[in-house]
Amino acid sequence: MKKAPIQGMIEIEFPSEDIAKVVYESVIIEDRTVPYRRTKTKLELEGKKIRIEFTAEDNSALRGTLNSYLRWIKVAMDAVEL
Repeated sequence: MKKAPIQGMIEIEFPSEDIAKVVYESVIIEDRTVPYRRTKTKLELEGKKIRIEFTAEDNSALRGTLNSYLRWIKVAMDAVEL
């Protein structure tokens, strides 16, 4: 019996649309260049918010992908603050 995929979504609101755009453009590069085999993602920018939707084959894949995205967002935010 095949397991149903695990789905999740996070939405982060930034202080301004400009900051959200900088972070989005930084993270979308990673999103497009890292080949995840067990997780599919959808990244969207809406004003001051970034929404990331995940569909993973298992909990481990979801957790690993989520951790990567949160790290990339943190790095981009640290760079914006410089």
